[in-house]
Amino acid sequence: LILTVESEAVVSTQSTGGVTRCFSLLRTQWYSDRTHSLQTSFNMKSSLFCLLALILTVESVRGACTYTSSDKKYNYDLSALSVSSGYGYLRNGGDGYNYWFNVCANLPKSNCTQQAPVCQASQTKAGQNVPTGYLPATFADGDAGTGSGVVITYVNNVEQCSGNTPRKTNLHFKCSGGAPGFLTITSITENKCLYDIYINSYSACPTSGGKGKIDADLKKMSGGSIFLIIFFVGAAVYLIVGSIVNWRVKHASGIEVIPNFELWRSIPGLMKDGLTFTKDKIMGLTGRGYQSV
Repeated sequence: LILTVESEAVVSTQSTGGVTRCFSLLRTQWYSDRTHSLQTSFNMKSSLFCLLALILTVESVRGACTYTSSDKKYNYDLSALSVSSGYGYLRNGGDGYNYWFNVCANLPKSNCTQQAPVCQASQTKAGQNVPTGYLPATFADGDAGTGSGVVITYVNNVEQCSGNTPRKTNLHFKCSGGAPGFLTITSITENKCLYDIYINSYSACPTSGGKGKIDADLKKMSGGSIFLIIFFVGAAVYLIVGSIVNWRVKHASGIEVIPNFELWRSIPGLMKDGLTFTKDKIMGLTGRGYQSV
């Protein structure tokens, strides 16, 4: 039996959403002979090319939406905000236009005829649309300085405004609370082909090196969660430190190393007395046969 496998690797790399597809088309032919031997033949060159292209593409996408602040103290990774399907993020600009945008990638679908990460489309005139920026994107520190977020900029030097003014879109990301991978568009402004879109997102917080992410984590937590954390941490410190003091200073041993052991041992009795008092109060028998401890 002779098995022949021919592999034709077709690599399709799409910047949209950082999607990489590597398809292998396998054609198998089976032959038979008297000795029933087995032979396998691979087109190794195509297979290795496909694998190498896939690895390089994944690595380029992984690093395409990361940024280190100008002072080298804060690292950001906004790749979770990049979408690979649909029309991306939509915002009504309030100026008769809708604005679609994606983060660090072209729009998967767009009202613009050209492939771009941002698109401005008229709300009343069909077909009146234009990209307000192209890849590659540039990165800068957030509006409030390093550690506060990131500004991503797309520039369109092709479809320019009057006076040969390039169109430019700035995505102003601010570190805030919320779930990773989600964003809130707070406002959008346009001034002489300069488009500014302001966005809040937890994904815009530093992944390392800053207190912005810590502040955002605290904003995500409820008051009850904070109370429970303080309570259990305080209880652990009380138990550990108290036990060490009783053991080393008071030379206690066994169960008596527990801080305020006599107090905790009396709690069941105190609870029983409290329940008895409450029962007598309800039944109007307070003071009858009740003896205080």
